[in-house]
Amino acid sequence: MQRRDLLKLAATAPAAALAGAGLAAAQTPRALRLRPGGTDDGFDPWVEIIAPAFRHNAAEVSRLAGGRPILAVIKNNAYGLGDQVVGPIVDGCPQVTGLACVRPAEALAMRAMGVRKPILTMAELGVEESAELVRKDVTLSCWMDDAGDRLARIAKAAKRRVPVHPYVDTGMNREGMPLARAIGWLEALASQPDVRIDGIYQMFVHDVEFDRVQLERFTAFLDRAAAAGIRPRLRHAAATYELHRVPESHLDAVRVGNALFGSPAGPDVTHPFDPKPVFRLKARVVRVERVEVGESAGFNRGFRPSTATSVALLPVGHTDGYASAAAGVCEVLIGGRTYPVVPGGVNSAHTIVDVGAAPVVRVGDLATLVGPDHAAILPAEVGARTKTGTLQVMTRLSALLPRRVVEA
Repeated sequence: MQRRDLLKLAATAPAAALAGAGLAAAQTPRALRLRPGGTDDGFDPWVEIIAPAFRHNAAEVSRLAGGRPILAVIKNNAYGLGDQVVGPIVDGCPQVTGLACVRPAEALAMRAMGVRKPILTMAELGVEESAELVRKDVTLSCWMDDAGDRLARIAKAAKRRVPVHPYVDTGMNREGMPLARAIGWLEALASQPDVRIDGIYQMFVHDVEFDRVQLERFTAFLDRAAAAGIRPRLRHAAATYELHRVPESHLDAVRVGNALFGSPAGPDVTHPFDPKPVFRLKARVVRVERVEVGESAGFNRGFRPSTATSVALLPVGHTDGYASAAAGVCEVLIGGRTYPVVPGGVNSAHTIVDVGAAPVVRVGDLATLVGPDHAAILPAEVGARTKTGTLQVMTRLSALLPRRVVEA
């Protein structure tokens, strides 16, 4: 799907696209994620999705994985950026062999937006919704004791063989078939004519020493499965944490999300890794006014300047996903310069910025609150200053904010 087609669909026909995926617009807020917005003369805030950054990050991940394919994790509404927008971009990355998500609506929405590569849902689901996924060529996960019976019912409802990735629990104790009884369970699944085991996976706990214990357990299990004649095409275990720290866990593919979305590797990682931020949070200045000494700005008189200055108002706040904790510690980029967010200056739908005694900022100027264009507004920096973290800077973005795909 070309960018112009994606934007046209985003602006004109999200409900129709979702209806084609079996989801009525009245049943899901996803249509709202594709509202038009960020127009040249509008003032509503918006999110820019930087397509080249995703392509760059996919190449970086592939390099670290020794050229192994990537199973791209596009979950939680693409970590807040919008799965309907991000899915097609990642689908176009040659290093990506498939996509993974958690919610059935995510898989169906990405299919509706033109994603054609394999999609894996990493959750146990009901029979009816699973059958709908199978009809849309979505691969299922399974780990419950009654998976064989459930898959048989799904195959009957979908009228086709069911592709699955069994999930084995090697020590996280959150989801997955416990290792102690997994081999017999897997053999029973493999014997079912209406089940096709395309892959198999496990989840690490993100502790290097115990990760290696888990890997030993998983490798031994895979050897037992192979001895029983079960050799899935795609064995995957490594998430972003293990991509960097446990290279022996890369197996047939790496299953990563954070690295693709531009998260830094961490201070304990010494090898080169150059991720790029994949989004900008933007708005336009809607007001610039002078504040004299003795006056204040914001609720509870949060900002009281010691010298006369001017403040600019941005129509974006914490309900849009810009953290209240940014007040007094973060900066905003306007016209190539950064300006401080004033104490008490982030409200539900507004942010107040100190633009100085002789401001060059004008109403209508573009402001970037988070993005790659200055060190002070990088997602990692905003996450550090607000004590929220890089990932939360993305995941807290409102799904109602318009998304625009950009190439720079």
